[in-house]
Amino acid sequence: MDTLATQLHGISKGLKYGDFNIPDIGDIVPASLMIQDLDGLRPIGCSYMNNWGCEHLGSSVDEVNQLGEKYYDRYFVKEETYGIFEGMNNYLVLGDFDKQYNFFQRVKLYGDTHYTWFYTVLKVVQVKMFSELEYKIILLSSPVIGMDQLISRVNKTLDQDQYIRNNYRRFAELTVREKEIITLLANGKSSNEIADQLFISSHTVSTHRKNIIRKIECNSFADLLRFAMAFDLV
Repeated sequence: MDTLATQLHGISKGLKYGDFNIPDIGDIVPASLMIQDLDGLRPIGCSYMNNWGCEHLGSSVDEVNQLGEKYYDRYFVKEETYGIFEGMNNYLVLGDFDKQYNFFQRVKLYGDTHYTWFYTVLKVVQVKMFSELEYKIILLSSPVIGMDQLISRVNKTLDQDQYIRNNYRRFAELTVREKEIITLLANGKSSNEIADQLFISSHTVSTHRKNIIRKIECNSFADLLRFAMAFDLV
């Protein structure tokens, strides 16, 4: 559970500095990601919920907002909701937004007659909106049974982001032709096949390959493939 909180902290940093945008994160997490707007310390409605959340609740963001307080009656256990609201209010009043507020709750998913246990991590984050930072509440909720899958998926995303930051300078130094050749190499093309496709000599391809290896510091095909995938060259 602590790992999930750590990951939300990493996501919040990415949102603050513009490294991530909310829909991109929402698309990759196998869990509910919800954003609530704030008016001072008061939540004023849901501004985003990823497809996973919408599908499992059977409601869109607009429908959730139209339900108002009935949203909590429809999907949650009322007695548990009171306790969660109290804890959330205390978290907002204390104002230590380096921390998260974490809780378990039962959720009635779309089409189910029973409740499913979820673990939720809530955090107030600063989200870069155009040139300004806005405070919002982000809630990341996962079924307790699916926690391992969520942690693995988010870990991969955070690792990929760090890899891109570490290697962006190398990517920027590549020429257009070198990027073309990386794409072809990553797709399994030989030097002769690349030469034929690009209408250049095999010797020229060999020179480009040496320059690519030097610039991106790759020691194996696996290194090359990871670089190509990270920068959308394949």
